[in-house]
Amino acid sequence: MKHIVAGLMAAALLGGCGGGSNPFEGDAPAEPTDTTTDPTAPITAATPVTVSAELAGNVQAVSFDPATQTVSIQGLGLDEVPVTATYRRRPGLDKPGYLAFTAQDDPLDRHFTAYVAQSNNSGSVRAGTVGSPGPRNRFFGGGFFERDGEFDAPDVTETTGLVSYAGSYVGVTNLSSTTGGDLLDVSAETPPELLVSQARTVTGQVFINADFADNSVEGNIFERRISETELQGSLGALPSQELPSLVFVATPISANGTFEGSVEYDVSDPRSNTPTSVAVGTYGGVFGGPNSDGVAGAVSLSEFDGVGDQLGLENETERGIFVLDQCGQAVSSPICASVNPTIGTP
Repeated sequence: MKHIVAGLMAAALLGGCGGGSNPFEGDAPAEPTDTTTDPTAPITAATPVTVSAELAGNVQAVSFDPATQTVSIQGLGLDEVPVTATYRRRPGLDKPGYLAFTAQDDPLDRHFTAYVAQSNNSGSVRAGTVGSPGPRNRFFGGGFFERDGEFDAPDVTETTGLVSYAGSYVGVTNLSSTTGGDLLDVSAETPPELLVSQARTVTGQVFINADFADNSVEGNIFERRISETELQGSLGALPSQELPSLVFVATPISANGTFEGSVEYDVSDPRSNTPTSVAVGTYGGVFGGPNSDGVAGAVSLSEFDGVGDQLGLENETERGIFVLDQCGQAVSSPICASVNPTIGTP
């Protein structure tokens, strides 16, 4: 069985990854190890892959067992007992490219929604996200990503080295509904203050360009939509499914194949309601596989409905992930039809 283990500022280099697509394959789940590194030390090719505190959020470790179709998450309080909580597989909540899992111990306990995915070609990179929107005034959530093996950058020549990646996106938000279909039933006499809510999720598409000659990366999240428009709750029905597009601002690729940068509204999207750059969060990730045939990462957003709260949302939060295949590989996104099919060149 293949396992995912990723820790907050912990190493995530796992060996023996098999090829193919989800579900994951490989060895039995292992306990996470504390290999915290010095965040001030220079990053080298030997530096372990880590997830920053901003992107990891409340998540400390995650493992996936395909034999039992379960996800176990460590670090999120109030989800399940023991400390490492086992989540239930929920195929009905799957999003394109991502497997869904949930946890809720009893009808008055928090409900958590999680998504995981693995790259399709070498299967060398993975990512996951989880979130709980309430009750009791707090959103718990976070994300992770990891890679098997070492960083193997594509060859850089006069005609190769600028590489494209594309695929789908999923995010868990603090937008909530007390009538979500995965919630445990409560009695009619339950006080409204005790009603548990289920997270609304966001889907979209991601496109990334990586220049391995000058070691920089940038990209887009577009076609962003709130999935559960039928849900009703404290926020009521949202005015629109559609959300403003976002950009991954250009940022360096480190020597170990990781990166982290800012997320901004896309000024070309009128729904963003801004002619200038406005930062709304952070993104980060890791390249992996032969010639970096995949990339996985996480996103943390502090707002997403445009400048001036175009959809009437305030204090909205989103934790998302992307797991993308390189254009030109055996499995790649239809978006790749618009780029040069030669591997290693857009």
